[in-house]
Amino acid sequence: MTGGEHYTVHGAGAIGKASHTGTGDIVAGGKYVGGTAPEASAVEKLLEEVQAMRQHLDDSDRAEVDAAIEEIHENPSEERFKKILRTFSGIATLIGEAGVPVISAIKALLGG
Repeated sequence: MTGGEHYTVHGAGAIGKASHTGTGDIVAGGKYVGGTAPEASAVEKLLEEVQAMRQHLDDSDRAEVDAAIEEIHENPSEERFKKILRTFSGIATLIGEAGVPVISAIKALLGG
């Protein structure tokens, strides 16, 4: 840090101030080492379907879904992201027809 600069960083993979010249991304450890990050549009589609599903949930499931949505916005690791998808798909399966769009969005996200 230079005079007067102050940085606060939080979360896995936080590296503080990063600067470079040239082209390419700054990568610190990489969240998707050995895999590929999901496409933003597929994640956005999933979140739209999850939001639509919320109206069919009881308070407990809604709270679990809301917590998972917050985690997705925090850019979780690949392993944690997959666990969140399992949470969504489990709840979607249990509520039946109203959960089908969520399951379809998860399958599309996973390339299936």
